[in-house]
Amino acid sequence: MSSKKIPVIEYLYSEYLKGNLPDGLVRSEDIVNAISATGSTLNKANPANFLKDIVRKETANENWPEALTLAGITARQRYGEKRVFQFLPFASDQTEPFPDRYLPTLSTPVHTIQSASVPFAARQLGRKEESWLMQVLVALRVVETQLAIFSPLRSRLRDVTHLQMSMKTQPEIDAVYLVSYGSTQNLAEGVERNALLTCEAKQLGERILEDQIREQVAETFKQTKKLSQPGINAVKPMAVQVRKVPGSDGTIRGIYVVEFQRIPRGVFDRCYSPSKSDPEPLYAMPLKRVSEAIHCLSPAVRGVNI
Repeated sequence: MSSKKIPVIEYLYSEYLKGNLPDGLVRSEDIVNAISATGSTLNKANPANFLKDIVRKETANENWPEALTLAGITARQRYGEKRVFQFLPFASDQTEPFPDRYLPTLSTPVHTIQSASVPFAARQLGRKEESWLMQVLVALRVVETQLAIFSPLRSRLRDVTHLQMSMKTQPEIDAVYLVSYGSTQNLAEGVERNALLTCEAKQLGERILEDQIREQVAETFKQTKKLSQPGINAVKPMAVQVRKVPGSDGTIRGIYVVEFQRIPRGVFDRCYSPSKSDPEPLYAMPLKRVSEAIHCLSPAVRGVNI
């Protein structure tokens, strides 16, 4: 399917070079028109997922037109107003269209976590879906474990509360947590602060998408802007991904958790808040990895370990 999209992408890029796609933005109707113009047999029913179906997989670079790669052109997903994606040049340090910047290594901690509290029948009926992965994470308190053991925030941590699955925003957020922490390591003193933790879930073979996480951060700040009780001082992005354990024979899988540095509201508003006239500051927002670990479940859970 992705290979069928290459002529359509090349056609759209030629339209961009002609000046027919201002700012390189491609909308749903542009994709439908390109499918017709190229005589493609691609389905026109869901153009909103046109780029998502390419970039979400580890094969993203292989399914991007070679001519655009040689020209140093990549793309990012865009959301709202029928926007689908945007052509843009490689960053100065970029050598491939869709680099994977957040991957475990041989030095990534591997932590065994019990899954006996998940009923046996459920462990056998699990599916390779983000909703099941998030259900397992919530049931086994994997996010809480990551923050309590591996996070630089652990000495200031007060409470971690799961709030919601599948927050229907653009883009959708797979899970949202409220994290409260002290302003000092003495938890009995100091000011309590609150951050919303956004969690993006990926299955085996899928990529962590940086711009998707940035968009989630922006949407979270937008949704909580007028909230005062409790006030949300920051957003902490996190990504979870089913992965094979590095250095193993390839049969051992776990849940790879990447915790990113929290973004204070004031910093976001001053430096990265997008607007209709200028959405670009958001994409300059750094995503600094501050902790990582692979959580291996015992006993095995179908859809995760097997």
